[in-house]
Amino acid sequence: MKSGVPNIFKDSELQERFEKDGFVKIRLLEETDVQHLINLFKYYFPSPSKDFFSSSYENDFPLKKEISDAIGKTILPNLENIFLDYAWFGSAFLSKGNGPRSEMPMHQDWTIVDETKYIALNIWTPLQNTTEENGTLEVIKGSHKWHKTLRAPTLPFYFDGYQSKIKEKLTVIPTLATEAVVLNQAIIHYSKANKTNETRIAITTGIKSKGAPMIFHYWNKENPNEIEKFNQDDDFLLKFSDFHKDIFKRPQLGESTGKFAFQKQQASEQEIHNLIQNKAEAKSFASKLLQWLKS
Repeated sequence: MKSGVPNIFKDSELQERFEKDGFVKIRLLEETDVQHLINLFKYYFPSPSKDFFSSSYENDFPLKKEISDAIGKTILPNLENIFLDYAWFGSAFLSKGNGPRSEMPMHQDWTIVDETKYIALNIWTPLQNTTEENGTLEVIKGSHKWHKTLRAPTLPFYFDGYQSKIKEKLTVIPTLATEAVVLNQAIIHYSKANKTNETRIAITTGIKSKGAPMIFHYWNKENPNEIEKFNQDDDFLLKFSDFHKDIFKRPQLGESTGKFAFQKQQASEQEIHNLIQNKAEAKSFASKLLQWLKS
């Protein structure tokens, strides 16, 4: 346990790597699990979109809950060997056709628990081998520690305007169909458009520290010096009727706990320069060390 946040991995080495980098890659599924989940996707989505798509975008909550539970029957038994003191709050299919809008822009996931006390994870699980060609996951190592701030759909991305500069820090994560990438919600991640003729199918599964209340924040740019906090049910992410519109509205779900003073924050040119410079210096040191070891 560090900074009051409980460990969530049973393996101390995985926990340490996760805390350092903001992600770890693990073996999660058997090949029979993968095939079952592919068949499940094809059952629910026989004609998938060519764009980036999530089953959480559907407007039918009972259907989304049914899909989440169906995925959970396969995924959950496999989580027991890896995680401790956790609670599952849902799963969804993610797909990328070969359309130009299959790219997922650089972003951080929302703040959905009090991150000073708890942790929430996104477990990204592809159902075929993934590469840059079909839009595998890419992350910026350690970026979950770059700047601590609230994250919500109504708040601008902290690094907005500097995506092209920090993009060079992305690490591509080729992943096998039986593997998963476990992400800290705060890590910066991205995936390119799918350039193959095969739909890239993946699953996202959310877990959190056991007992952590789910929360959501709403920021109104007309009142920029305050933000409103809402307590939410564990399955609230499946309950948006019109996902792409509702996430930007004041929530009709959950219970408001009130508004509090808030100052919207944005990265500065100097901060970005320092982050990039630190990487360049680290690379230079690594190169010199390698040369010395070879001499």
